[in-house]
Amino acid sequence: MKNFLTAFSVFIIWSVFGLWIYSWIQPESIAAKPLIKIQTLKKNQKPVQEEKVIIESKIPTPKNQNTTDKKVKKDTISSSIPVENLKFSAKNSEGDIIFFYEEGISITKNIKDVFTPKSSKDYKYKINSFLIQHPNLEVHIYSIYSPQENVFTPNIGIQRAQEVEKELLAIGVPPEKIVKKSIIKNRIFIKDEHYSNGFFFTFEELDIERVTKIINSQPKIRIVYPKFSESGVEVNDDLKSLLVDLKQYFKDFPNKKVYIVGHTDNVGNSSDNYTVGLKYAKHVKWYLVNKGGFDRSLIVASSKGELEPLDIDENRSGRNYNRRIEVIFK
Repeated sequence: MKNFLTAFSVFIIWSVFGLWIYSWIQPESIAAKPLIKIQTLKKNQKPVQEEKVIIESKIPTPKNQNTTDKKVKKDTISSSIPVENLKFSAKNSEGDIIFFYEEGISITKNIKDVFTPKSSKDYKYKINSFLIQHPNLEVHIYSIYSPQENVFTPNIGIQRAQEVEKELLAIGVPPEKIVKKSIIKNRIFIKDEHYSNGFFFTFEELDIERVTKIINSQPKIRIVYPKFSESGVEVNDDLKSLLVDLKQYFKDFPNKKVYIVGHTDNVGNSSDNYTVGLKYAKHVKWYLVNKGGFDRSLIVASSKGELEPLDIDENRSGRNYNRRIEVIFK
């Protein structure tokens, strides 16, 4: 028995010594395997899946399209503001809220027409009043549209902004103080074809350079030579051309007025010539209103008779030059 205990003790000692030698000569390249955490699921419990967060992208850029596309920059901007936070309001450049409405201007998918609820219809008067009080500011119309809508030129956001612009122009907001922009946003037409908050506004510092270009581009005066007769004037190419130009003018400046002034030569007395000049001006106005469908109050007929000749009335050529219609844009 004593011999067995001695042999067993020697075995234990040599085993520990052998394990120590083995760990000492173990190669460093063999790395220990990491512990693996085993998740124990209860009965009928499903593994927890990773949550996917979908972030709305900005303006989608087709492949091979330069992201600095001037057309995109011109009338469309991207916005990181969530759709639910785009409220029908107006803010100044410091972010102060000038006005706010619970109900916004509604838009319909693929349709440019807009609808303003009765509770918000006075928004345009607040914009006009604020611009009058702050003549150094201009208003920016931000119109929202969706990439799900059809492709239009200009985009349907700008077309809707033009509808709102008409409302502002109708109450006297100067056209040069209106800037139209569109914002493309995903997921605005979720439940149906309508979205009830299609616009918001900001007031920014007046861009003098832009305003100057617009004002300088407006026509000031135009001389027209219709075919004159004893009964009045007859339509010719000059009057037809004036009609085309006036349609564009009233489209750009729907609240501006145009003055039609009749001029004559000095044959006869000045009183009669005044009457003849007024008759010419009224005939031209009648033609423009009936063929162009313009508001009669925006075209004013008057006469200067023989008072402002362009040439000397000593010969037929000079007299023909003086018999004219002047169209003054104001």
